[in-house]
Amino acid sequence: MTGSQSSTPGRRLRNVVEPLAANVYFAPEAQEAYASVGVASYPESYFASRGGCMGQVPGEVIASAFGVFHPPMVAGFVAAAWSKTDVGTLLGARRQGATAALERILGGKPDDLDRATELLRRGADAGVVAGHPLFAGLRSLEWPGDPIGDFWHAANMVREHRGDGHTCAWIAHGLSAPEVLLITEAWWGLPIHSYSRTRGWPADEVEATIASLEDRGLLDGEHLTLAGEELRESIEQMTDRAEQPVLDALGNDVDELTELLRPWARAVIESGGYPTDPATLAPSKGRS
Repeated sequence: MTGSQSSTPGRRLRNVVEPLAANVYFAPEAQEAYASVGVASYPESYFASRGGCMGQVPGEVIASAFGVFHPPMVAGFVAAAWSKTDVGTLLGARRQGATAALERILGGKPDDLDRATELLRRGADAGVVAGHPLFAGLRSLEWPGDPIGDFWHAANMVREHRGDGHTCAWIAHGLSAPEVLLITEAWWGLPIHSYSRTRGWPADEVEATIASLEDRGLLDGEHLTLAGEELRESIEQMTDRAEQPVLDALGNDVDELTELLRPWARAVIESGGYPTDPATLAPSKGRS
């Protein structure tokens, strides 16, 4: 795989959108807002607030859209959240927390924010609803109506559009959730069953999956085999193809958008608002 392939426009855009859209999952302002409406538990607020764009649906529906989490775990946390508040209240807290956090990190409204929002909205408007449940749910919501809020909402739609497409891609490759989690860990260079541990799969199922991946010649200890690397890169290429309507709508302006977002994404990462720079997770071969 060439360097140009490993740095496609869609992946470069993903790397800068991700910290800005997903800062809400790490922002203290968001956790304070959730606690103020009675949902102080992090996992309860995470699953219900992120999945709430689809409505006040059961946890099984949210688990289906998220893809990689152990469904019984998700169902329990979502049921607990809905026993304490309703979806409209929780989504309002989410929007409040996300906006306050970005305003703090970015120091108010940055120059060129309106231009960045315009481009993100153009990309999101071209997104495909079919097979994209979280993206479709976000599109159904009203725009916040303030500059930072609208920017975050647009970034969130672009983020979830790629995420939904990625789920479709690994399913189309015939993988289970534990399989794609373990393959991705090795692809990123992380210890096996470190990141994936947060997804709640039973230890015996994870161990059986590791053994299966090794037997199939995809995993060798902590590392992917050549076949494993090719499989994971094929998933990412299919994800890129699913993102093409967004990129086509942006056209040559995708590079401008990426450059506008880059320093703001860096500010989020440096503030602790996102755990790592997504670009640093790119492997020497086939990394996204």
